Amino acid sequence: MLEESLKSIKAAEAKAEDVMKEADAKAASVLEEAKEKARAMKEETAQKMRSLSHETMQTVQAEGSRQLDEAVKDARKEIDALKELVISKKPEAVEEVISALV
Repeated sequence: MLEESLKSIKAAEAKAEDVMKEADAKAASVLEEAKEKARAMKEETAQKMRSLSHETMQTVQAEGSRQLDEAVKDARKEIDALKELVISKKPEAVEEVISALV
């Protein structure tokens, strides 16, 4: 009976050892899986940030181009207005120059 009890205890210890090894292996597997998920999430986040940065840069460039085009249009309008003013004042300027020379 003592011998059977010792065998049962040794069998239980062996089984407990197997369960511990299995638990260690599962823990290592879960940890590796968690690390891989964390790496994937980190890469995904970095990719999203790069994409967002690129989109933001494109938006800023488009806005800058739009503002530059608007400034060019305004400058052309002002130039045209000044040309009209010069044309309308040309006869007076010619008379002033002639008067100054005479």
